[in-house]
Amino acid sequence: MKNEIAITAFKCKKCGRIHYPFHDRCLECKNREFEKIKPQGNAKLLTYTSIYNLPWGFDQRFLIIGVAEFENKIKAMGQIKADSIDELKLGMEVRPSWESVRVQAGEDVFGLKFEPIG
Repeated sequence: MKNEIAITAFKCKKCGRIHYPFHDRCLECKNREFEKIKPQGNAKLLTYTSIYNLPWGFDQRFLIIGVAEFENKIKAMGQIKADSIDELKLGMEVRPSWESVRVQAGEDVFGLKFEPIG
């Protein structure tokens, strides 16, 4: 089941730098006032890798994870829905979703996933 992207980023009210995850002070100007923002639109794939030595609890043989930048400049990491890294290319557009990434103690654990577009 796909849900709204359940992450919140924080935009500095003084200089505009976007932080995700939260920091007590802006890493740019040291200001302490932030505006909450949600990721918007699709994203651009910035980097990716495969993980073959997964921790206990994953049913897959490997995972492909990546960092992508949303249209409003929020950068986040998530699983990539691809069978191989050969299907991926830096800068490609990916569609984000919030869905189950694994089952732990009989319950779904939700996280960010990216699906290549085109």
